[in-house]
Amino acid sequence: MNVLVTGASSGIGAATAIALAERGDTIGIVARRGDRLAEVLERCHKTSPDSRSWAADLSDLDSLDVLVARIDDELGGIDVLINNAGVPKRRRARALTPDDVEGVMAMNYFSPVRLTLALLPRMIERGRGDIVNVSSMGVHVVAFGVGAYSASKAALELFTEALYVELPGTGVRAHLVVPGTTATEFSTPREGNDPPLPPGPTAATPEQVAAAIVAAVDSDQFVSYATEPDAATSATKAADPNAFLAKMREALAGLRGT
Repeated sequence: MNVLVTGASSGIGAATAIALAERGDTIGIVARRGDRLAEVLERCHKTSPDSRSWAADLSDLDSLDVLVARIDDELGGIDVLINNAGVPKRRRARALTPDDVEGVMAMNYFSPVRLTLALLPRMIERGRGDIVNVSSMGVHVVAFGVGAYSASKAALELFTEALYVELPGTGVRAHLVVPGTTATEFSTPREGNDPPLPPGPTAATPEQVAAAIVAAVDSDQFVSYATEPDAATSATKAADPNAFLAKMREALAGLRGT
């Protein structure tokens, strides 16, 4: 298969590209940092010599139609699109600005949607394809300090759900993968963000999340969680969100004033 992985210069995206290359898929990788992409591509080439990379800013929404068409042509047809690229936004609601909200929404929601819409007609014409959107447990636990980020991922989840229920009969499938806390660059300090909490000993590795993404590509199911504890937490919140969030408010009481 020909697989396009966005946000593949590090972390989950890099691990996913390498895992798919190791099983023999031809990989296209996209991210802003060309030097880091080159390192990932070198690893992909060890098992998938036809893999390629494109350095591009995926927040430049108006360029995405042309970019997708170019990659689809040069890769020989994209069978799987993995929308992994994203940006964090750790900032309390009272401190958020319109630019904060619009910036994270552009990268985490509008960008993967634009990529999907640009590629979808080609997939449908070929009668096959898989779209995998990477979300976050920020949607399924509590949005404390990450309201704008979690909202962008929640929008992506519902868009993926629409694809899942609307595309049967086209040969194109939609999947959602939900990672929890993962030891990546997302957990490091960033300008314009509040200080991050340390990942902790239970954080997943990028390779664990990559394994869940690869499994999702091979399945017919809608949602997959990176770990069993993530799935259990999501189920607990969904069963009684009022009680779950009441407990979370109590647990977070000491942080609200900091």
